[in-house]
Amino acid sequence: MESSSRGDETRSRETARSPDQPKADDQAQTDRERPFLVSPARRARRPPSEIRERIYRAALRRIRTHGYDDTPVSAITRESDVAKGTFFNHFPTKEHLLARALDEMLDQAFRSARRNTVGSDAIARVLDDLALELAGDPPLARALIPRAGFLPPPTGTQPTTLASGKGKGSASGFRETGEGTESVRGLERLRRWIRDRLAESLRSAVPLEETDDQTLSVLILAVFEATLREWLNATDGEPPFPRRLLHGRVAYLLASAGLPRPPDLK
Repeated sequence: MESSSRGDETRSRETARSPDQPKADDQAQTDRERPFLVSPARRARRPPSEIRERIYRAALRRIRTHGYDDTPVSAITRESDVAKGTFFNHFPTKEHLLARALDEMLDQAFRSARRNTVGSDAIARVLDDLALELAGDPPLARALIPRAGFLPPPTGTQPTTLASGKGKGSASGFRETGEGTESVRGLERLRRWIRDRLAESLRSAVPLEETDDQTLSVLILAVFEATLREWLNATDGEPPFPRRLLHGRVAYLLASAGLPRPPDLK
């Protein structure tokens, strides 16, 4: 009789369970379906660098699948499992995400050019590398190209210097000591780098018409931007990118300043 009574009590407790209260196995299934969500306690222990990286990577995934305009901050914070206020602690605006993407592309292109090329050859190499990088990522290209000239300086990362600690960063494409990412917009950083490469070469050039590194760097950057926009408008960012057209335009400007024609593209 006592055993029967205990059984009735157990059934009563199960019946009294709120229908809205998930069972343990239901909760485990929910956790498996949303692996990016973690407990508030664990979330609080994340270092700022990890939080920033989660936000950035989640934003790029969303932009690549839904486009920039259909990537609201609320979607980014939901997919990276952070509060909306946390997003703005790391990226003042959504445009700062694109600014970081462009800055990373510039870092890679400058490193690549520094290995084997100098002067005007390096200019052609970097612009070609940047164009191919964008052509290989059409969704990001569609987000970046129309906005590249208006992006803010990237924020929240450390200034980059030469590994050796010698010389000025502008000579290799890296920032000078003390020149943080907050101080230079992406395309202005590219223009300054082009200007410095021209200064290396114009000293010995015999120009068809007198020019200076400041003016010529502006013209080369304008040609680069115009070619990117033409490609984007004609193909919606789909490859292939007209490399030879860009190369020919840049070579023409360099030749007008008395500089040798860059090597043919491979």
